[in-house]
Amino acid sequence: MNPIERDLAREELTIASYQKRIKAYLLDESLIGLVVLAALWERLGALSDNPLALIETVNSYVVWIALFHIIYHTIFVALYGATLGKMWQRIIVIEIGGFGKPSFVTALIRALTRVVSDLCMALGFLWAFADPLRQTWHDKFSRVIVIDAP
Repeated sequence: MNPIERDLAREELTIASYQKRIKAYLLDESLIGLVVLAALWERLGALSDNPLALIETVNSYVVWIALFHIIYHTIFVALYGATLGKMWQRIIVIEIGGFGKPSFVTALIRALTRVVSDLCMALGFLWAFADPLRQTWHDKFSRVIVIDAP
């Protein structure tokens, strides 16, 4: 048992399951996708008969979509310790040091590295399956863990 696992056991905190994290991820991505779709609805609808133009238009917004992801994850994790998906699954993000809610800077670092993980074909997310603390790359880099809400 590593020191973090020992400290979690002492505090009676449980690492969030893969299933809860996956469900939270899917809800968050769906919500963000719906917001993006709503924002681009008219533009995309006009291109529905031209798949290539549709793909080019979506690609032209990739930076804005990534920025929206960063803002969403940073604000929710900094304010509440959880995104809407995590709240639904009753899991929270905590800093490893004192087991408190992440600071704004920590939440921003986590959100930025989360986007990098997305760009690497989700390898950073898959990393959690081999990690004893179920940490993704963005969890490791920002020194946080995801636990069941007390």
